[in-house]
Amino acid sequence: MDRVVLYLLRHGEVDFPQGVFYGQMDIPLSNTGKKQSRLAAKRLDGLDLDFVVTSDLSRCTYVAESMKSLPLECIRREPALREINFGLWQGLSWKEIDEAWPGQMERRMNCLSSFRPPEGESLSDLWNRSRDVFSACLEGRFGKRVAIIAHGGINRVFMCRLLGMDLQNLFSLHQDYACFNRVDSYPDSVRVLRFANCTCHLEGL
Repeated sequence: MDRVVLYLLRHGEVDFPQGVFYGQMDIPLSNTGKKQSRLAAKRLDGLDLDFVVTSDLSRCTYVAESMKSLPLECIRREPALREINFGLWQGLSWKEIDEAWPGQMERRMNCLSSFRPPEGESLSDLWNRSRDVFSACLEGRFGKRVAIIAHGGINRVFMCRLLGMDLQNLFSLHQDYACFNRVDSYPDSVRVLRFANCTCHLEGL
């Protein structure tokens, strides 16, 4: 049966303090993250892809730029695939947010789908701005074998929608740095998650 095979990746480890919300900040990869990204690119090179769509933030584009099998015209940088915008919370730790906006972090965790940080996005907002890109890939507009390189939050939101899960259960879906997920999309609109959070390409790192 004819189908579209979509590989969904998360970027590599970042060089940034743990516990700080970086969202759409264009922060660099760590040295480990660069190694992870090159290994992810090597695996992508072996998948006979037609097209790659990547978030335009550098921690994602590094993977695409490390590939050797596709010409530049087959790689698309897409701002709609950026991580969630945390607004005024970006660059702050959980503690700093709780001190400046008492109770708001707890409120967000209790209502992940609709809560917006000040000047930021909710998870529903994230899905609404990215869904057309996912649809284009799943419907074969970029070819039958496509990869998306994105972020932990946006990957989880997509898989929640794919599996019919409530966005409140987002964190039940783990995404390691530089992990692979695969979705097969069939002409009758049936979509199957073949595997998730695969990191076998990183063994020995």
